[in-house]
Amino acid sequence: MRKFNHWDITYRNDQHSAFKVVSPPSYGWVADPFLVEYNGEIYLFAEIFLYLSERNGVIGYCKYDGNRFGEWTVTMDRHWHLSYPFVFVQDEQLYMIPESYQLGEVVLYRLIEFPDRWEKVRSLISDVEYCDSTIFGYKDGKEYMLTFERGKKSPEGCGYIFEVEKDMLTNKQFISDSLEGTRCGGRVIRDGDKYIRIGQDCTREYGESLIFYEIDSVSPLYEEHELYRLTTKDIVVESKKKYIGLHTYNRLGDLEVIDLKYTACSDEEKLASDRVREVFLNKYR
Repeated sequence: MRKFNHWDITYRNDQHSAFKVVSPPSYGWVADPFLVEYNGEIYLFAEIFLYLSERNGVIGYCKYDGNRFGEWTVTMDRHWHLSYPFVFVQDEQLYMIPESYQLGEVVLYRLIEFPDRWEKVRSLISDVEYCDSTIFGYKDGKEYMLTFERGKKSPEGCGYIFEVEKDMLTNKQFISDSLEGTRCGGRVIRDGDKYIRIGQDCTREYGESLIFYEIDSVSPLYEEHELYRLTTKDIVVESKKKYIGLHTYNRLGDLEVIDLKYTACSDEEKLASDRVREVFLNKYR
């Protein structure tokens, strides 16, 4: 029986307690968790991977009631893969920049109406395969976007930072092409006067662990230094599953979320994988 990588999203609201698993929907596993407070409610946005059907990612959300997360609702579904839903509130409006590298664009959307009416505000950049784009404000009063350009073979690629000026990205800087922490794994955390970037360590495999870096400067040259690393050995979870990796961490106040990788064997998933592959290949015959 073939093994497949799946992900759980876990959470806690007390740093001294164990993480609990957010129940996934019946039709997919969940990853890339992002928290946002909007209209007085706390929401968890994430990728839902439809592993038993078209084997593609959509964006879903669930609401936090102060103790647990509720049922999942699909909020964005497109003809291309979606993941890493970078959500934020500005002027009481909810915005999202999902990863959509198959589209070849980094797109900013604004929520028009719950649960699934999103309006395209603009394309930040096109004709690129950028992943896990992450915007943050820095101490110089400017906004920046960190992103990762896919290489020819996953998980290879290059990290860049842009300055965000109105409707455009400027002053592109190359950061690194190392597999060790270049790709972002969550929001930039503001901790007092520190700005902490989270990077995915994919040295041995995709989604192995996370590295936390303090940003020392962004302009005229981006510089950072490593603070600490987070692995599955550091995570205590109320689950009997054996977790083998993690690649996205976010927090909102005392509430923390992190996704954890595990392997699963499934005849149904093997059939779905074979079916989708056959359909894909037949498109070009």
